[in-house]
Amino acid sequence: MNKINKIKLSALVVTSVISSTSYSAGFGLIEQSVTGLGRAFAGGAAVADDASTIYYNPAGLTNLKHPELDIGLNFLAAKIEFTDSGSTSAFAAPLTGGDDGDVANNAFLPNLYYSTPLNDRLHVGIGITTPFGLATEYDDSWKGRYHAVKSDLRTININPTIAFKATDKVSVGFGVNLQKIDLELTQMADLGGLGGPAFSQKADGKVNIEADDWSWGYNLGLMLQATESTRLGLAYRSKVSHTLKGNATLRTATGALAADENIMGNVDLPESLSLAVHHQFNTKWAVMGGATWTRWSRFKELAIISDGPLLSSTKQENWDDSMRYSLGVSYQYNDKWTLRSGIAFDETPIPSAQLRTARLPGEERTWLSLGASYKYSEKMTIDTGYMHVFVRTADINENNGSNYVLNGKYDVSSHIFGVQMRWLLL
Repeated sequence: MNKINKIKLSALVVTSVISSTSYSAGFGLIEQSVTGLGRAFAGGAAVADDASTIYYNPAGLTNLKHPELDIGLNFLAAKIEFTDSGSTSAFAAPLTGGDDGDVANNAFLPNLYYSTPLNDRLHVGIGITTPFGLATEYDDSWKGRYHAVKSDLRTININPTIAFKATDKVSVGFGVNLQKIDLELTQMADLGGLGGPAFSQKADGKVNIEADDWSWGYNLGLMLQATESTRLGLAYRSKVSHTLKGNATLRTATGALAADENIMGNVDLPESLSLAVHHQFNTKWAVMGGATWTRWSRFKELAIISDGPLLSSTKQENWDDSMRYSLGVSYQYNDKWTLRSGIAFDETPIPSAQLRTARLPGEERTWLSLGASYKYSEKMTIDTGYMHVFVRTADINENNGSNYVLNGKYDVSSHIFGVQMRWLLL
């Protein structure tokens, strides 16, 4: 096992996926509302037009006059394609294998909300969402196999909420977030390289990691009805500190088990602060906008502890804080139809190609969206939305910690389709 340790089968396998859980500017999931999808989630902290305000600003519950049940489903169809620019092994030889085409896996993202007024001033609700997720899978023989093969991250967030209308113009809200993370990830290991450059890349082993955790955080909201037509919202989501625990295995090229270790890693998903405005011009037109700050600068490094000799490691991250800006409009076409559109821009917290990972090849993003709502009856409304996400070309120059360097670029984009049913429980 000491020989295996020489090629540093390190916590880079773990940290790259844990990083994915906390990268809302790349594959974190803001898609928690289909009405929000249609306006690029602009003004989410101030709009409060359905029970999804539980996620975006809990104070907005005081705007909902009747008990309400919302069930939504988003479909994410992403494209992630790599082009090599001279990737090399630890022996300065070119990495073998292909670029592997589109490696993104499509995903369905459900959400559910229920809210009800207890009286004229006190409202409660609960939301169940999937705030973080990642699904990519490369071929076992692609060029970057020593950096990443499979990355499968799933989360569920349960968010009981209470809101209070303090005055006719001011509302406050508070929610608790109970969050579960499950992840599975794999990568290859150049076990042939233990015999020297002549055997490198000719006998690959495989590392598999599975880990999970339950943790909790909270969210706060403030909403001000500044004028009859203008509403302001301020919302805060706390950090969520996770201690991921699980199991890591290493199998040789023949499939024999070479190592089986327990692992643990601590990570803080950073806090965010959103400021938003909603202005109703007249009975037909409304405009909304917002900005969200996320404190990625707390993400300096990740330390992984193993009960065996292979996976204890520290990986430097050194991310930057990031901002998201959005602008949207809605148009009340008639008593049945409401139309929406929006645009948004996400900064990336990843400061360089050296700190980008094959599991998370994101960059700055621009969102364009369209949406509509159809009031089927007094009790039921059907919402739909579509968004295209343009992602800036992402350069990568990732060293996996064993001097295997993945050098190239990623072309990334995605389509998001959403449908939602809303029932007023009159």
